[in-house]
Amino acid sequence: MEIWDLLDSEGNKTGKTMEKGINIPEGYYHLGVDVWIINSENKILIQKRSSQKKLSPNVWAMTGGSVIKGETSIQTIEREALEELGVKLNIENLKLVNHYKTGNVWLDVYLLKQDINIDDVIMQKEEVSEVKWATYEEIEQIYQNGDFIEDRWEYIRDIILNNL
Repeated sequence: MEIWDLLDSEGNKTGKTMEKGINIPEGYYHLGVDVWIINSENKILIQKRSSQKKLSPNVWAMTGGSVIKGETSIQTIEREALEELGVKLNIENLKLVNHYKTGNVWLDVYLLKQDINIDDVIMQKEEVSEVKWATYEEIEQIYQNGDFIEDRWEYIRDIILNNL
């Protein structure tokens, strides 16, 4: 069972924790992390969430997840990429580009320039059903069609465009 630190409305740890799967108490938040991986062709790695996912099944997203008690957001990125994609990330190239609150989550958002061979990806079937490299324009179209996870692309699209 995952244990999450509870944060206050400013994103500070409160000293309280909760188990994943329980409703977050009103007025509290937990920390999540997203990593947008961009290859040398300026394509962005996206993954389709499994139909088994409780939240936002069958939509496209970036790699990310919830920070477990005792982890840093960078450690979470490493863990999630290994668990969901079987990929080791080159974290020394990570760049924190945004930190914002959406719903009951504070998000640390990173960019990472790294080439990953899709043939080497080993998808965790409970989490991911498909992985692909997509252009900025392709992701914009997926988003406009309502097939991208909510509260993510709209907060990063300009930052990504400026980093391509």
